[in-house]
Amino acid sequence: MPGMINQTSLQDSMDGDEKETDLEPEEEPPRDQQQTDTYYSLYRRHRSLQFGDEGNMGHRRSGSSDTFPKETVSQEDFSFSLLASNLSVVAEPELRAFITKRLSKGAFLGGMGTIAAVDLSIDEQSVACYYCFLHQDQPPGPESDKVESKTVVTDYVLCFLGSTEKSLELFRIELDKYAQGLQLYLDAEVGDVELHIQPYLSNWYDDSVLYIQRVVQLFRDRLPILLRAALSHTPVEVKGADDKVKHDVERFLSAASLQGLIQEDSLASLCKVMTEEQQKVIVIDCSEPTPAFQNAVSNKFCEDWIPSFLNSLESGNPFLLRQILENFKLKAIQDMNSLKRYIRQAETNNYALFKCFVFLKNCGNGDVLLHNVKVEHVEMPEAQNVVKVLEEFMYEEGVITPAN
Repeated sequence: MPGMINQTSLQDSMDGDEKETDLEPEEEPPRDQQQTDTYYSLYRRHRSLQFGDEGNMGHRRSGSSDTFPKETVSQEDFSFSLLASNLSVVAEPELRAFITKRLSKGAFLGGMGTIAAVDLSIDEQSVACYYCFLHQDQPPGPESDKVESKTVVTDYVLCFLGSTEKSLELFRIELDKYAQGLQLYLDAEVGDVELHIQPYLSNWYDDSVLYIQRVVQLFRDRLPILLRAALSHTPVEVKGADDKVKHDVERFLSAASLQGLIQEDSLASLCKVMTEEQQKVIVIDCSEPTPAFQNAVSNKFCEDWIPSFLNSLESGNPFLLRQILENFKLKAIQDMNSLKRYIRQAETNNYALFKCFVFLKNCGNGDVLLHNVKVEHVEMPEAQNVVKVLEEFMYEEGVITPAN
């Protein structure tokens, strides 16, 4: 049964021959087996910059991934105030000191957050802190302002705290997107922090982390249908559900896909082919307690991972669920690379062609792998000939059908 994969990067298996990895259970951090306490803090910083520094302002507001340059500001030209937090009156100043120190070192990246461990008076051990720099667009001032030697800039530091560094790293992309969502409130100059901003901040963990857990809980034994849809880029439509469920499913499909882990040109070609083939859309009706599927397709590879997902669901650990999802993708990439290697060998070796067929028949994901490899090798005649022979074998053995 698939389980936890020892610390092996997905990136290591993206190109060339894969490094086969043993599937062994990994001991979970004790604190992640418990309910995660989550916190947030939002700070506002006012700075008075010399007029000649305005050029740098545009660079920082552009969302560059470069480290923000340190600026020289005097004590009277710098103010750092708390807008919202659910930390205790003891822990919040400790976090503020941590962030102020990071600001002085320029340890912030544009367009993305940073995750670090911080010691606060809320736990016996360090807690993970995701912090992100947000800029408020400054309206252009009147011409008369240009005679002034200084300009006031307002920006924000957003902090989410909970669990461990390793755990939050699994959801970095989601946290970055959620942080950018707060930018809409800041740019709109929403005055009532308690009414608009605090509810958004307090929901960060539920929205950014727990969506995978909710999807696994909702679909359970039918989850293989979604997993295969993600690997094969099959479109999915959710009906009879609220926007939260639809958004959860959409993000789960994105998280389970190999997008970003295979070459962009191959992914573009695959998406184009899938569109041209006019695949049947998988329709999920969530109007009843048990979701109903139309045009549902699964395979053994995806089904074999369900015990791991369901066992993790029972543990109540959303970070373990995400790790298993990442391991699922890693195994899919390893199998893809194995098939590519066999196909290269089969171009000049008939025995390797037989190995290709045996591998496709036994891996449980032959229908998806063969289709994806076929698209990637569309400009390689020799490889296409091998793929065509493999397709015929698979059809004859009933492993795949012409409809696939």
